[in-house]
Amino acid sequence: MKYPSQILGVFAFVAALLWTWNVIHTTSAVSFETHSGIQEKLAGLIEETIKAKRPGSSEIHIDRIWTEIVSAEKVKAFFIYSFRDQNNEGSLHSTIHGEGLLERQQDDGSGKDHWTLTHVKTTNDAITFDEGLVVTPDAN
Repeated sequence: MKYPSQILGVFAFVAALLWTWNVIHTTSAVSFETHSGIQEKLAGLIEETIKAKRPGSSEIHIDRIWTEIVSAEKVKAFFIYSFRDQNNEGSLHSTIHGEGLLERQQDDGSGKDHWTLTHVKTTNDAITFDEGLVVTPDAN
């Protein structure tokens, strides 16, 4: 009675194959081009914001940026960026993690997707000091 278990195994394999075929070939609610455009515009916005809020900053680098579909009308963007800033004590390297929520806007007749950044939140500020700080005890 080895044949029934082999037949069940073949059916399970075919079912898994059909399921993965359907997953791969379904159309997404948000196209690849839209994801790419959102990421590109968000990277530009981050860079412009850093330059506006910290004019002395340099070495601005978008370390990572990616988007995920929340629904057909919402996309969540995640980002990690870093920059070098000069202050009175020396050079300071900052790495910022954050996320933003984008919502699809109504069609204005142009046939193009329009998305608005409705919420931005930085979740982590990690600061690395390149120049060491010397701490000395006082005379007491």
